[in-house]
Amino acid sequence: MRRNAWLEGWLMSLLLLGGLAIRIYHLGFPELAGDEGFSYVFVQRSYLALITDTLAMGEPHPLGSYFIFKAWSDLAGISEFALRFPSAWFGVLAIGLTYRLGRELKLGPAVCLGAAALMAFSPFASSYSREMRMYSMLLALTIASTLLAWVLFRRHSWRTVVAYVMVSWLALNVHYYAGFVLLAQNLFVFGRALLWRAERLLRTWLVAQCSLLITSLPWLIAAFGIATGYSGVVDYSPDLLSALFVYLGSFLVGQHFPVVETIPALVWLCLALLAIGLVTLGLSGRDKRIAGVLLAIYLFVPLLLAWANGLNRPVFSQRYAIAALSPLYLIVAEAAWGRFRLHGLPGALLGWGRAGAGLLILAATIAGLQGYLRSDKVDGHPHIWRRFIDVINRYAESLPASDVRVALNFPDPVFTYYHRRYLPNGPSFTTLPPRVQDIEGARAIAHEWRAQGAERALLQIVDSFWDGRGIAAAGLASEFAYMGETYTGQWIVKIFGRPGPGDMKPFNVQFVNGPRLRAAYARADVRNKLLEVYFSWDADGSHGSEKFFIHVSEAGNPFALIGQRDEPLASNLPPAIQVDGLTVYGYGVPLQESLPAGQYHVRVGLYDPEQPGMPRLLTSDGRDAIVVASFTVE
Repeated sequence: MRRNAWLEGWLMSLLLLGGLAIRIYHLGFPELAGDEGFSYVFVQRSYLALITDTLAMGEPHPLGSYFIFKAWSDLAGISEFALRFPSAWFGVLAIGLTYRLGRELKLGPAVCLGAAALMAFSPFASSYSREMRMYSMLLALTIASTLLAWVLFRRHSWRTVVAYVMVSWLALNVHYYAGFVLLAQNLFVFGRALLWRAERLLRTWLVAQCSLLITSLPWLIAAFGIATGYSGVVDYSPDLLSALFVYLGSFLVGQHFPVVETIPALVWLCLALLAIGLVTLGLSGRDKRIAGVLLAIYLFVPLLLAWANGLNRPVFSQRYAIAALSPLYLIVAEAAWGRFRLHGLPGALLGWGRAGAGLLILAATIAGLQGYLRSDKVDGHPHIWRRFIDVINRYAESLPASDVRVALNFPDPVFTYYHRRYLPNGPSFTTLPPRVQDIEGARAIAHEWRAQGAERALLQIVDSFWDGRGIAAAGLASEFAYMGETYTGQWIVKIFGRPGPGDMKPFNVQFVNGPRLRAAYARADVRNKLLEVYFSWDADGSHGSEKFFIHVSEAGNPFALIGQRDEPLASNLPPAIQVDGLTVYGYGVPLQESLPAGQYHVRVGLYDPEQPGMPRLLTSDGRDAIVVASFTVE
C-alpha cells in the first residue's frame, strides 16, 4: 500500500511538472493579442480606478482577475512571460485540484491520475492557461469551490465554510459564469438534503450561501446591468446537440487537431464514455452514486446555462464553459479506468475496451496538444506587432520622432503595450478615425498633426467595422500626400507625408507651350528605398495631355536610373494638400533595393504622349529636365 501511494505521488508530481512545462513552454514568444491587450491596458490603472472604470466602461468581466494581474505585474514586470504567468499557475493548480477532487470523491487512483493527465495535456485548458485572461482562474477556482463544497457536504466543518465562501467569492469575482457552478452545487446539496432530510447539512450550507451572497451582493448589484446586458461579440448559440459537439470537440482536442474529420467520431466516443462512467458510478455503491450525481450536475448545468445564455445574444463561446472540464475528465476517466463489477471473459473484454477507448481519447488529446504547441499561437511567428514596430522605427529614423505620427484604423489596445515597451520615446499614435466611421474626427486629427508640424504619418490598415469605408486614409489625405505602402506580414501600412514649413523650393520654370513648375521638394529615405517628391504646378499653359516623369539617377549619368515614375499631369491627380499657400501634389517613388554609394539627382520633366515620338517639352532655357534635388548614398 505504501509503495502504491509512493508511485501515485510520483506520477502525480510528473503530471504537475509536465503540465507546468506545457503551460510555460514559449510562454513569452507569442505577442499579446486581442483581449490580452485590454487586460494589460486595464491593469495599468490604480485599484480604485479599476473599480470605477469597470462600471463606467461596462466591462463585462468582474475585478478579480484584473486585481491578480495588477498585483503580479507590479512585482514581476510586464514581459509577455510575466504577464501570462498567473494564468499558467492557475492552469497547473487546476491539474492538482482535479486529482484532489477525484480522491475526495473516492474515485480510484487510476481514475484520478487519468483525469489529471487529461487536464495536464488538454490543449483547450493549456491554451487558456497561456493567455493574460481570466479563464484558467475560473477553471481552477470553480474546481476548488466544488471540492470544498463536497468536503463541507461530508464533514460540516466551520473552517471549511470559511474556506468555501472565500474561494467561491473569488471565483465569482473572476468571472460571473462561476455562478453556473455555484448553482450546480446548490442543486446537488438541496436535492440531497430534501432526500435525506439532513437539517444540519442544510443549516451549514445555508450559512455558507448567505455569507457568499452578502459578501458578493454589493458588487453584483452595481454590475448587474453589465453582467446581464452585455451583448457579446462572438456567436449566437446553435441548437443544443450542435453546441454539445462544439463544446466536447474543443474540450477533447482543441483547435489544432491534425485530423479534423475524426472529431465527430471522438465526440461520440466521449459521449459513450460519459454514459458508461455515470452508469458505473451509479452501480458502484452509495458513495460513488452520490459522487456521480455531483459530477453529472457539475458537468451539464454549466454547459446548459452557457448555451442558453447565448440563445438571445451573441455570447456563445467554448471558453465560457471551461468550468465543465474537470467533471468531464473525471467521468471519462471513471469510464475508462474505473473498477467495474463484471467478472469472466465479458468483464475482461469490457475492461480492455473501456481502457482502450480512454487511451484513444488521451492520445487524441495529446495529438491536439501537439498541434497547438506547433502552431503560431505558441511559437510566436509571425511577430506581427514587432514587425509593425520595425516599420515604425524604419520610417521614423530619417525624421525626428516629433515629426512622425502613427495611426491605427482600429482601437487595438495591444499596440499600447508594444508602443510603451519598445517605443517609449518614439512617435505618438492614435486611433483613426477616433470613433466608428467618424470622417470629421479623422480630418480634425490630420489637421491637428499638420498644425503640430508632422511630416510623416504611418497608417496601419485592419479590415474592420471601425473604418469600413476607408475613412482613416481619406482623413489623412486631406493634409498628407500618399507615398506608398508596405506589408508587415498581416497588415498593410500606408505611408503619408508632407513637406515641412519652408521646404518647398521655388523654381518658377516655364515649359515651352506647357505649364510652369512653381515649386518642388524631394526627400530621400535611403533605408526604406523611398523618395518623396512634391510639386506645385501652374497649369495655365497645359494642353491637358502632358505627362511628367521623375527620374532618380546617378549625378553624372542621367540614364543610370535607380527609380522612376510617370504620371498624367492633369488627370487622375492625387488629392492636393496645402503647403505654405501652395497647392501641392505628392508622389512616392520606390528606389531599387541595391543602391551603390554615390551622388544622385532627382530629375523632373514633361513629355506629350499624344505627339509623334512622345517628345519631351523643353524649358524656356532649353533644358529637357530639371534637377529638383540631390542626395548621397554612403
